[in-house]
Amino acid sequence: MRSGFVVPLVVLLALATAAAAPAAAGAPDPDPCPLISRAEIDALQRAPVLSATSSVPDRPAFSVSQCFYTVVPFSKSVSLEVTRREPGTPAAAGPRAQWKRWFHSEAKVVEAGEEEDPPLPVPGVGDEAFWMGNAVTGALYVLQGDVSIRIGIGGADDVPVKIDKATRLARKALARL
Repeated sequence: MRSGFVVPLVVLLALATAAAAPAAAGAPDPDPCPLISRAEIDALQRAPVLSATSSVPDRPAFSVSQCFYTVVPFSKSVSLEVTRREPGTPAAAGPRAQWKRWFHSEAKVVEAGEEEDPPLPVPGVGDEAFWMGNAVTGALYVLQGDVSIRIGIGGADDVPVKIDKATRLARKALARL
């Protein structure tokens, strides 16, 4: 009777292990939402965070995870995107290489909807940081090692205030990576 129970159990464990192996190899990055706490955003935006929703967009050669912090009012919401190199992808195709193309080449990338103002260097955060865009559609881009983060801050603040807020949040997120 025991052998009749053990064989199905062994088969079940083997199938579970085989099913879990591909998921672990291609598993998305950890949830980025804990990199910045709701309380930190609440204090910075002086408005309550209603929810923090993570997502994993499909980007070739990159492992990207996002968190959208819905704030009341919605216009003060915050977004965080963390980009890492996909496992098995050469470093030449990772975030640091992309960063060089974006910020240190003649053909700089401009995101849809952003003005074509040159990236504004932001000292004192990560290995290097730039603000791109304006007060409405701008975001702080930060490189640390071979990981880049993007932080968008909603609200009616002007660009210097948004840069300061995004820089404070970036330091917290980078410390928790």
